[in-house]
Amino acid sequence: MESIDYCYWTTGIAIVYLLFLLSQKRYRLLLPSTIHTSIWLITCILIIFELKGIFVSEQVPNIRFQLVSKFICFLVFSSIIGFILAHTLTARLETTHTVELIESNIIDQILKKFRWIPYCCGIVGIILFVSLLSSVGDVSSFHDYRQIAIATEHVGYAAIAKRISGHITIFGAFYLFLLGYKYGQEGIKIKEFIKYALLCSAVNMSIGGRVWIVTSMLPFIITYMYSRYYSNISFEKKKNDNKKILTLFILAISMFSIIGLLRGKESDDINFIDKFLYLTDGSKMTNMVLTQYPSGSYDLEYGRSEFLFPFSGSPMAKKFQESIAYDIGLSVTVKSIMPYIYYDFGFWGGVVMWGVTCFLLEYICIRLKYRKSIMGILLFGQLTYLLFQAPVGHIFSVNTPVFEWLILIFIFRRLIFSNIKNISNYI
Repeated sequence: MESIDYCYWTTGIAIVYLLFLLSQKRYRLLLPSTIHTSIWLITCILIIFELKGIFVSEQVPNIRFQLVSKFICFLVFSSIIGFILAHTLTARLETTHTVELIESNIIDQILKKFRWIPYCCGIVGIILFVSLLSSVGDVSSFHDYRQIAIATEHVGYAAIAKRISGHITIFGAFYLFLLGYKYGQEGIKIKEFIKYALLCSAVNMSIGGRVWIVTSMLPFIITYMYSRYYSNISFEKKKNDNKKILTLFILAISMFSIIGLLRGKESDDINFIDKFLYLTDGSKMTNMVLTQYPSGSYDLEYGRSEFLFPFSGSPMAKKFQESIAYDIGLSVTVKSIMPYIYYDFGFWGGVVMWGVTCFLLEYICIRLKYRKSIMGILLFGQLTYLLFQAPVGHIFSVNTPVFEWLILIFIFRRLIFSNIKNISNYI
């Protein structure tokens, strides 16, 4: 089959599964299954647009997705099997156990105790922004600022801010997880959310990126939907919140595209859809990997690339990176999780292992719903959020520091959450 045919099959499979989830009203609770299937559906639709040359400024040839389209199709199919199996094995648990939420006043105490986290994120972001402007002077366009922000090496206080920026951003996401959980029981306060979302996203905003829109919205929405689904919030509050969520969603999509347009070169012939094609870049890079290293032409790494990359590295990933070092654009283009799966287990082995991975993530998240604990909330939110990045990033490598912090928080949880009234039963 041609690339477009595999994309049609993937789109159809994803739509059928999402409709199945809608029929079971599972849309009311975000899980890895809904996040993963939705983002791959959007990615495949964008690939179709590129292949057909519709709604985009430039049509791409079939060869750009010739091999990866088949890989995506079977990865999505395998993931759905894993998700279904996870729900099948937890069906009895779902009928015999009830989910109990932590009272919103407990969450509110935690948010007040750690209110410094968003402001710290904001201060670090401002330091990085001021440092960039002072080091390069005037910039003629947002595109130039973005390029400079990526390439500039910080010194002095800015270097310290840069060093801690990644870690403080992780805590910002944790704060938004808890904020969403609270709002699920009390209703959304849109002005307060926007304030904390902007503060927690200040670091990513300082480098002219767009990812902050997702990293502020999605963590909040995941735990908000979870808490709301199992809370006793009134119908009127839910109806009012639905309007606020729709407003935030439209605002987020518009800002994502507008920032992309501002970042584009003035001579570029770009449109609204073009700036979402970032999602297909990982697929194009994976197609290059599949073309350059056919099955059987290299030694499998058996988890070293996908799961242990931050600790042991990946010879194949290094080899491919060196092969494209001549092109700065390719070197910094997103790779997605697919090449690393392929390096570890090959084509069909990667398909099977991805299904197993998706099964485990879904299964763990379902079990976490019944853990009435702060750590359960944070881990549920992070595992659900994880698969959203699959089309554009190495999800396990990027999130390794997050899980390291979760382990540390768990170890020192009694000290961290001390002086919070009635917290002992929830840590």
